[in-house]
Amino acid sequence: MATEENEPLTPNEDGSNSPAQKQPLKSHLFRYLGLLFICLITFGSYYIYDIPGAFQTNIEALYNIQSDKFNVLYSVYNFPNTVIVFFGGYLIDSVFGLRKGALIFCCLVMSGQILFAVSGSLKLYWLAVVGRMIFGLGGESLSVAQSTFCATWFNGRSDINFAFAVTLGFSRIGSAVNFQTTPKIAAALNTADAIWFGAITCGVSFVACLILIALDAIRAKKDKSVVKNDPVQLADIKRFPVSLWLIFLAIVLFYVPLFVYVVNAKQFLGTKWPGCDASVLASIPYYTAAPSPIIGFIIDRFGRNLTFMTVASIGMAVAHIILAYTHVTPYVGMIIMGLSYATMAASIWVTFPALVPSKRLGTAYGLAFAFQNAGVAIVTLIIGAILTKTDNNYLYSESIFVGIACVGVAIHIILIFIDLKTKAINIPAADMKALVKRINQEEKPLLINDNNDN
Repeated sequence: MATEENEPLTPNEDGSNSPAQKQPLKSHLFRYLGLLFICLITFGSYYIYDIPGAFQTNIEALYNIQSDKFNVLYSVYNFPNTVIVFFGGYLIDSVFGLRKGALIFCCLVMSGQILFAVSGSLKLYWLAVVGRMIFGLGGESLSVAQSTFCATWFNGRSDINFAFAVTLGFSRIGSAVNFQTTPKIAAALNTADAIWFGAITCGVSFVACLILIALDAIRAKKDKSVVKNDPVQLADIKRFPVSLWLIFLAIVLFYVPLFVYVVNAKQFLGTKWPGCDASVLASIPYYTAAPSPIIGFIIDRFGRNLTFMTVASIGMAVAHIILAYTHVTPYVGMIIMGLSYATMAASIWVTFPALVPSKRLGTAYGLAFAFQNAGVAIVTLIIGAILTKTDNNYLYSESIFVGIACVGVAIHIILIFIDLKTKAINIPAADMKALVKRINQEEKPLLINDNNDN
């Protein structure tokens, strides 16, 4: 072919191949239309995930519970996903397929939230736990489907980092909007009605999922390069490279100090800084995720994903150190946390196609979310127990977050040394595109770079 080796090939309308940037405008517009609905399918799930955290005092009063039982509303979401989300990725790859899987998971999310809302109306704590658990059965697997959609639609393109960053920024708008609207709805109406509003956002995501399924069917017909892969075998997991397993660990060590912290952030911030607007502060990490597309655009141009990941990991540690051990305005720590979140999300998830072939992406993303949820579930319970026993002394929990974040920094340093040899995820953008192309041609994960220049 008369193209450069590092230039991603995508099909034209006539089925011929040419570099991605030579595609007609309507092809780019179609992909970005798809990206809009890829973003929207998780808007509802991100909105409802932190509904309890948006008005913790209201929830505890509604069900007559304390911090330990309050945190169970998060753990029952995360614990099933230590296993289910992995099989969700496997089912996407080998059983349901991406479209049917996304629809099933979207239905689970909406059903779980409806049960949670009913529990609020009836003031039944056990039903709230059941609803959150059903939501969990679909929520993380839906995120796996979203990541797989994004990787499928933008695989090999020069704007893949940007696309992943947009999905993060847009989806997290749901989380940020929740922190602002849920307390206001509860104040104007009541706690149960605020929970019911979350079910409406899930309905919006369900409609978006139906539209995305239709668009994806059109994309598959146009993309004549799509090949029917053999089903993924669970034994394929053992072929995942060491770097990917370390990235799984890095994800856990980064997202635990973020997500578990946000669960209790409103109470913590209101306790240490009683004059602040805790609702606004707690939502800052999600609002500051807005620059994620800009960061993704920069990474698309320069590459070096691992460098950005390391900076984000350091930022998370610094943010918690500031919040735990200083009395500097909390806005500083929260903004650093949010910018670190935006940077990590724009850089880490797009490393997967450089480490495993596309037919195993659902399984790889499923494993990543499974480990992440295991960490979040365990630490959430630990933090809840500590807060209950120490009468909400948040210094202990913050010290745990600092320790976890610092271990995360160490893992990134190890990854840097490994990548000096494998040259997979800390390389220029053009080299990574060529690597992704080669991996999918060979249909095997990268074990070690076979270039002879080292």
